[in-house]
Amino acid sequence: MCKTNKLPFILSALAALLCGMGAVAEAPGLREVFDIHAKCGRAIVAGDIPGGKRVMIPITGGEVSGELKARIIPGGADYQMVDTLCGRVEYKAVYTLLTEDSTYINVTNLGVSSNAGGKNYFVTSPKFEADVNSPYGWLNDRIFVCRPVRFEPDGIVLRVWVVE
Repeated sequence: MCKTNKLPFILSALAALLCGMGAVAEAPGLREVFDIHAKCGRAIVAGDIPGGKRVMIPITGGEVSGELKARIIPGGADYQMVDTLCGRVEYKAVYTLLTEDSTYINVTNLGVSSNAGGKNYFVTSPKFEADVNSPYGWLNDRIFVCRPVRFEPDGIVLRVWVVE
């Protein structure tokens, strides 16, 4: 729940800034929180556009398991910009979750994959929008990263970590 009095927030931010001067920042940790099992339809190739080849992959359903339990509402999509010359793909997946207690959570997942230099890199960062008064409000206030666990004939499994 959001507080209307901004003074405590401003003071704590100022204190953190002043205390942090001269200090060395610690590397953040990651904690595994859940897996996203997304079911996908056939890719739709819009063709070559400025910046690469636009590919849209419908998100037709699926589920989330772990600390968050939900199903994926059909109707989302993964919008990909494919650079075939450099072997790089930018991702923007947009979809909605419905939890077991009927709370909707919107997801926007941005990321990149690359095979530059013969090394495979595939990382995305999902952003969650949940009702602040729900048990899932904490999702709004955290940064998440995810990677594919495996590809399936009709979808993908992503593992999600929260940055701590």
